[in-house]
Amino acid sequence: MGVEDLKVDYYALEDSERTLSTLKSEFDDIENRRDDTSGVWGHDGVKDAMDEFAGNMDYNRGKLSEKLTEVGGKIANTLETFRSADEELAKSFDKERA
Repeated sequence: MGVEDLKVDYYALEDSERTLSTLKSEFDDIENRRDDTSGVWGHDGVKDAMDEFAGNMDYNRGKLSEKLTEVGGKIANTLETFRSADEELAKSFDKERA
């Protein structure tokens, strides 16, 4: 079994980090937009049910938002670690060639 080179797609990681950031921003802004529809429901029973549903969603959205932040941080750390390793390997290669 041969050893294969590790290939890191920085563009894909950077794109994933940007996408997660955008998703988190959109997700966190949903609560602000929820209040815009409060007058649409009309009947108090429907409005109360929607408020209850929205409250449950706020809780779960908060948990998901935290996870999006965690994953985004892990991607950022991965990028930083691989870039640092690439720099160190390039330096050591340059020293060996000199």
